[in-house]
Amino acid sequence: MCELFAMSSSEPANVTFSLGVFGERGGRLGPHRDGWGLAFAERRDFRIVKEAEPAASSACMRFVESNEIRSTIVISHLRLATGRRIVSYENTHPFARELYGRTHVLAHNGDVPGVLDDPRFEPSWHFPLGETDSERAFCALMDRLRAGLAPDTGQDLAAKLPIVRQWAGELARHGTANFLLSDGEHLFAHRSTRLFVVERSCPASYESLGSDSLRASLTTSGAATQRVALVATQPLTLDEAWTELPAGEVVVLRRGRRVVA
Repeated sequence: MCELFAMSSSEPANVTFSLGVFGERGGRLGPHRDGWGLAFAERRDFRIVKEAEPAASSACMRFVESNEIRSTIVISHLRLATGRRIVSYENTHPFARELYGRTHVLAHNGDVPGVLDDPRFEPSWHFPLGETDSERAFCALMDRLRAGLAPDTGQDLAAKLPIVRQWAGELARHGTANFLLSDGEHLFAHRSTRLFVVERSCPASYESLGSDSLRASLTTSGAATQRVALVATQPLTLDEAWTELPAGEVVVLRRGRRVVA
């Protein structure tokens, strides 16, 4: 199984130290040697860095750690290939597609091979670049969002969430569907087996987000406080109240708060 990590915050934050701990699991402390990827929200787009190499020994990961990349939404994925185990850049998460002038990204933890033969997941507009069931499912979701939304409703959560929920339910019937999805404004999280969340409110100038093993350099842009929510396959700190997300539900976070629990 792969490992997921995400952050949603009210002000741009740098998760350098979080990635340092998470990267250790990508081939050194954990078995996830088949690739890694990071997506940082940049207004309507995402800055995506990924490799089909172990994160623990990646010079590119070290570069990311040594540079402050601030964002309000970050998604990270460590890959343990399943099924045909094709290790390639195209098969490395997160995957990205554009809809109505906004990039959407998905990172999936699980195995849903049935989507490859399910006509409900047959792509019609967005097509996969690689061979994974995850990317094929994502393309099907983007097709549904394109069909069900318009340019002026593309970010309307009330219109978008039912489409995501129906897709997530169908996806989960084919296997394990832990996933993180973002449109640059909202962070959607769905748990089949393991996915935890912790929420914090910190002074904007306070740089430690929990413990010595997980830090974020928070903004000092004048905000009185900084709201931060972290989502991960397993709790990354010992001294915070990580709670398991409800199974089978799509949780939505925006600016460090749960807006749909």
